[in-house]
Amino acid sequence: MALTIRRRLVDHVRQWRRTAYTICAGLVVLAGAAVFLSVSSPASSVEVASGPTFFDSTRAYRAAQVMSDLYSNRMLGSEGSASVINWIAEKLPERVVAAVDKFEAPMGVGTETLRNAVVVLEGTSRESVLVAAPRDTPLGAEVEPLAYATGTAMLIELIHVFAERPHQKTLIFLSTEDSDTGGLGINRFLDTNERGRDVSTILSIHGLGRERTTSLGAGVTGPKNTTPGWYVQLVGRLLAEVNLRLRVPGLLSQAADRALSLSKGDQVAGLSRGIASLRLYDNGPGNPTADGLATQGAAIERLLLSLDSGTEAPPDPGTALLLESGRYLTNRATTFLAALMLLPTLAALLIWLFSSRVTGRPAALHLRNLLSFALPVGWMLLVAYILARAGLIPLYHLQVPVVEGPSTQPRLAPTLIIILTGAVVFVASRRFLGYLHPQEGKAATEMTKLCAGFTGLIVGLVLMLSRSPFLVLPGVTAAWAWPLATCFAEPVYSGALWRHRLTTNAPVLLAGLIVPVALYIYLATSYGVGWLRAWWFLIVQTVSGSYGVRGPLAVMFIAASLAVLAGVKRMRVIPIETLEQTDELSLLEPPIPRSRRKPRPPARPPLSPWR
Repeated sequence: MALTIRRRLVDHVRQWRRTAYTICAGLVVLAGAAVFLSVSSPASSVEVASGPTFFDSTRAYRAAQVMSDLYSNRMLGSEGSASVINWIAEKLPERVVAAVDKFEAPMGVGTETLRNAVVVLEGTSRESVLVAAPRDTPLGAEVEPLAYATGTAMLIELIHVFAERPHQKTLIFLSTEDSDTGGLGINRFLDTNERGRDVSTILSIHGLGRERTTSLGAGVTGPKNTTPGWYVQLVGRLLAEVNLRLRVPGLLSQAADRALSLSKGDQVAGLSRGIASLRLYDNGPGNPTADGLATQGAAIERLLLSLDSGTEAPPDPGTALLLESGRYLTNRATTFLAALMLLPTLAALLIWLFSSRVTGRPAALHLRNLLSFALPVGWMLLVAYILARAGLIPLYHLQVPVVEGPSTQPRLAPTLIIILTGAVVFVASRRFLGYLHPQEGKAATEMTKLCAGFTGLIVGLVLMLSRSPFLVLPGVTAAWAWPLATCFAEPVYSGALWRHRLTTNAPVLLAGLIVPVALYIYLATSYGVGWLRAWWFLIVQTVSGSYGVRGPLAVMFIAASLAVLAGVKRMRVIPIETLEQTDELSLLEPPIPRSRRKPRPPARPPLSPWR
């Protein structure tokens, strides 16, 4: 009896795809193992300074209490936020003068007046160390009000200490209103002050002084860089001497923050310029005490002494991900891993181009069809940007705050404008650019659709990679799942894990959305944005430039590729019982319409000898 066989085209595509996936998976596993087994240690370190400390915790605690009582409301735009500057100037030692810088900064739907108070203690070296502390009370404060005054009190006390203590490097003390502004105060100083170009290290302190705390948090992530390992290693050793642990976000959290450009903290201002920056904070319960300030204030003083050891700050090797120990992964390693994630899509595109009989004109028409899906998405993003410039969508300069406010409160009018104009452009784009009635055969049409869809996907992934290796993270599952889309109704092969025949590409396309959905859940839950407001926050992020221009362009092409691949239909392959050479594409036919399908009669169970 002759065996029923399938045509070579279907089997060859399956075999090539399986081989390509095996090679790609092997390369990723080997490269990932090599990268993570060779996590780099800081090439150089800064020695911990020894000697006595002179931090007066009683005076600092008293200053924090007075500041909290006299100026309890220090939110942006309040009377207390302006008058507290004069109080800080009165608390400084003699012969030390604070320079006040008043400036306007975009804050969502309008601008706010911000003020910096700068104290410069000259050293023998031009290299400078910047110490910053926010003095404002954030909107919706979650901890005790006194905690928002301890940073300024510690800053004043450190000025008293180093005004009398000799030091080699220039020490710059900066009082800002950066609790919710994302480092605008530090960014202003680095932009406008002539000493900004000499700053090599930045330390910002928030809410310190709790006596019973066992660990302090570290803000280490920025939009393009991460705090160098030597800096985290130095701070960790200093805190360990006073029985405190330095908490660094986990690798997955750092990767997710970098992928979404979520950099909560004023360390962003320095990291965006390649300056070693670290935010030291404590958001735990309880009030600060004099004993807590004594322990942590002395540690901060010793940290400044260590940074003032006379040696230059070690250069940043390009830190991407960081461990608590100070060991790190470099940007080069993460970029290499991200580039490997594009291999399955590239392999699938080459396989289908080689297997199909795509000619120039049909390929151009299907690429135009891909463009007809991409243009409406790009138009909606362009309209959102125009509305932001018109003041209808919040616009931020350096960092979008992840707090209750305009960035997380959707607005109905701009949302309707974006949706309605996008719908009009979609209809027009499909009407004039869409390839609605293909003239080729059914098999050639479906294969060309696959090639066009994979082309859009690889273009989007390359744009993401060129912006940042972490921006590829939302497209990782798409890069591996969507190339499994096919135009053949493949049989259930022996040894397959999934024993059900798939008649549509919907499962693999939905699988490609796993990581984007997971990142959306992370944004909505970990940062408290909310399920129904996270989408608005992402729009504000986009119009504020957090993803640049290549990020929105990548979304355009990936969304278009999803639409094209969703339209690919799986065709039946007619079995034959001969090895006669015939046209392989002639053995493909579209599935039978549901209206013409005949239901199978229920089969009777076989007779059993036991009844």
